[in-house]
Amino acid sequence: MTNPLQLEVLHEGKGYVVIDKSPGIAVEKNFNNDTVEARAQVQWSRPRSTKVPFVGIAHRLDRPVSGCLILAKNISTLRLLNKAFEEKKVEKTYLARTAAPLPAEKGSLKHYLARDRMGRKAVASKRPLAGAKESLLHYKLVGRVEEDHLYEITPVTGRFHQIRVQLATAGAPIVGDVAYGSEREYLPECICLRASQIGFVDPISGEKIIVDAPAVDWATIAAI
Repeated sequence: MTNPLQLEVLHEGKGYVVIDKSPGIAVEKNFNNDTVEARAQVQWSRPRSTKVPFVGIAHRLDRPVSGCLILAKNISTLRLLNKAFEEKKVEKTYLARTAAPLPAEKGSLKHYLARDRMGRKAVASKRPLAGAKESLLHYKLVGRVEEDHLYEITPVTGRFHQIRVQLATAGAPIVGDVAYGSEREYLPECICLRASQIGFVDPISGEKIIVDAPAVDWATIAAI
């Protein structure tokens, strides 16, 4: 029987793995809560060893978001991955399901993002604001799910809650994302946003790596 707490590994390289993160779970370790980091420490532990395995967080996905996530197994690999993200050498693609359409079948969204006073949500503006950071993403319609729209999203920048707030500001909140205006709830702590693909250069071999997350049938999930 499959362990439900077992992280699903999509690709493994020397010093890192790419996993398929489940929705509803945070990435970084937080006390004794169930997180990706905590699961990895258990999964990577060696029998009869008291040493806690190193788990490097190269980037993050929001708790209700699923899909491709890179974890480093040592500090040197983490530093190389961090540098790749800082230099924008990592390509990320998402799939988003929305009830309302975006302005066109294909286009770009540009906003200026900041956090709200509580720091828990992002706020978007079309004009520069003090403390706000320019945020850009590209999108294209790739299909329909019942009456909903399925978009491929390519973020150029990596801001806090960027895709969620930008789509909502454009009039197309992600299905299930009630925090950003969705009128429909989805599964608990799960929204229809998935990191479907990630591309990067292997920090050791220099090989170009492209990892795809398994497709999810949101229509079937929603009916469960």
